[in-house]
Amino acid sequence: MNTDGKMDRWKDGKRAIFIVLALSIVPSFHLSPQWRPEERVMISDFSYIDAVAASPWLVFAATRHGLLIYDRLTRSWKPPVTTLDGYPATRVRVAVADPAGNAVWLGVGGGGPHGYVRYDVDARLWTPGLPPPPDALAQVMTVESALSRAPAADALRALILTDPRLRSYQFTAAAGTRDRPELFFGTNGMGIVRVDPQTAEWEPLPYGLLAPGVGAIATAPDGVWAATSARLTWVAADLSATRTTEGGGAALGFTFRSARRMLTTSGALWLATEQGVLRIDPGTMQSRMFDVPQATSLAPAPDGVWVGTARGLQVITRDGGIVRVSTDFPVLSLVAARETLWVGTNAGIVMIPPGRADAVGVAALTQPIFALARAGDTIVAVTDRSLLWRDAANAWKELPFSLALGRPTALAADPEGGVWIGGTQGLAHADLARAHIRTLTVPVDLPAAVRDLVADRNYVWVATDSGLVRFDRRAALNR
Repeated sequence: MNTDGKMDRWKDGKRAIFIVLALSIVPSFHLSPQWRPEERVMISDFSYIDAVAASPWLVFAATRHGLLIYDRLTRSWKPPVTTLDGYPATRVRVAVADPAGNAVWLGVGGGGPHGYVRYDVDARLWTPGLPPPPDALAQVMTVESALSRAPAADALRALILTDPRLRSYQFTAAAGTRDRPELFFGTNGMGIVRVDPQTAEWEPLPYGLLAPGVGAIATAPDGVWAATSARLTWVAADLSATRTTEGGGAALGFTFRSARRMLTTSGALWLATEQGVLRIDPGTMQSRMFDVPQATSLAPAPDGVWVGTARGLQVITRDGGIVRVSTDFPVLSLVAARETLWVGTNAGIVMIPPGRADAVGVAALTQPIFALARAGDTIVAVTDRSLLWRDAANAWKELPFSLALGRPTALAADPEGGVWIGGTQGLAHADLARAHIRTLTVPVDLPAAVRDLVADRNYVWVATDSGLVRFDRRAALNR
């Protein structure tokens, strides 16, 4: 009986099944081939480590939200690789470093020799279905085998795994190399910890946020501040380092759950939250909470900070006083232009000139003004469906934006003209001179809804519900 045809069909079917399984390991949901890795990077919660691998040059940490890469020579972090870059959506069970190159195999799915994806750091390329060689697999460590090489550190395990707030964690993974004695441990909430087995000295190597959702951001020296639930994180502009704080002074530290807007002015950080307004010393992280209920927006004032609330407008003075300015309208947004304050309300825009406490109506509209910004000398406002701005002749112009943006949530001036608009479904840039808008959308270009944003000459920083996204500004403008 001739079985060649059946055998060939069986082999072809098996090959097809293998290809489908291999391709399914790397999700395409967030993968956007138009972006180069350096043009778009997301910082998220990388504190829970599932697997660790080490080569003589790099340490790889597979987390729930991305792959971390630590440079052992420069002692700094490389930009993370997340789902936006093709990181597997399924949980990583093992990581294996390439002993001869800057690459790592991640074991995902149900296991087996084909349940791996390989990431090449230099080529920035994912390759599914290639298992690691036996010599690389032989270097994989368990937590207990690593601690057996560092008995003094094992004896101090409880101390190593207790954070400044006296919360306890566990080791989840470990890695090391034969050329150096140091070991790298993953944890379930503290990120990576470096341990010297000879001296039992340890060094936490945290990176990223401690919660994925970012509610507000503000510029900082050499980077930005990002506010998540009860935490502030400084992120370096080159993404080589992050520093997270939960507040200084009080035993509980920060206790806010929702960050709405953040402002840096007069050497302090100001944060509008559901509890009120926090003034934070960025050096000591000592803070004071001002009882300003339902705060929605912030802007610098000549003698302190303007605070917009659902009940009206107030000023927190430099000496800590709270002055109620107006209760005539709920405030949705604010922007200061020199000593003049522009206020977005639920029915248009009002202005408070210098030295006056009463508001002057300048644009009577039926739509709420969700955000305001100042682009040069131009005041720009956003409603639920369009941009408004006042030209040199003091006439208001209107530019509709795409429904793909969703409901607008934030507005920021571009350093070279125009504005950036954040929305629940995307991010857009508006060229006011040409009356042209280009839109980036969720999930192709962004991971989730935009809550806040800032722009400088190099980058556009975007706070989203899934993390902080840094766009190369030029690349984003050319999309």
